[in-house]
Amino acid sequence: MLAVTILSLVMAAVYGIWSTSLTSWKRGMAVADSLQRGRVVLDTLEDLARSAEFYPSKPEDYTVISARDANGSAYISFVTTSDALLTPSEVTAFGMRRVALAMSRDEKGNPFLGIVSQPALADEPNIKKVDWRVLSKDVVGFGVRYRNPKDGDWSDNWTETNLVPSAIQFTVAFAPDAPGMEPVVITRAVDLPGATYALEVLLGSVPDTQNTTNKVTLPDINLSETTNQVPTGDTGSQ
Repeated sequence: MLAVTILSLVMAAVYGIWSTSLTSWKRGMAVADSLQRGRVVLDTLEDLARSAEFYPSKPEDYTVISARDANGSAYISFVTTSDALLTPSEVTAFGMRRVALAMSRDEKGNPFLGIVSQPALADEPNIKKVDWRVLSKDVVGFGVRYRNPKDGDWSDNWTETNLVPSAIQFTVAFAPDAPGMEPVVITRAVDLPGATYALEVLLGSVPDTQNTTNKVTLPDINLSETTNQVPTGDTGSQ
């Protein structure tokens, strides 16, 4: 009886350790999968933003447009030369295009991160009536911040009409893969190369490769990619 009791206790302890290890491994794999999918989405957003175009001579046609819905989810629209998410026929038809990014919902009410593409000089689309294409069904929250090239300050909205941000920071929340887990949030900031030239034009300085004294130096701010966990209620969706 004593031997059977001891054996039962040992087996119960071994099973408890095995069960805990298996649960931890499953959660770790779920987080790793979420991070991998997240990086694919963030890489696409980075490609779109890094290829953003802006011409100071026609700022009204190339301005960055931002907005937020009642839940705090972001909407952003800008002109880009990136061909990310375009079919071969669309690449030929569009060339330079204006893209809009925001949270939307499918016919079942499930949220997803959507994208709309149209010719660069077309009117801004009505975000409530356009047919949003799915960029990712794993996304449950989308946020955008903007860095002003004048002073380096970050803000949640972009109101400058004759400038583009020196950087755009995307924050994307991904639905958890396992019950009881919180959404995985990834943040990435992307530099916009055209911001320096736009600021030089605004200030009246002429770029000169032989004389650096007339050039405008943007604030040196460290851009980083971070990953963290947030409560489910902190993510917004349209």
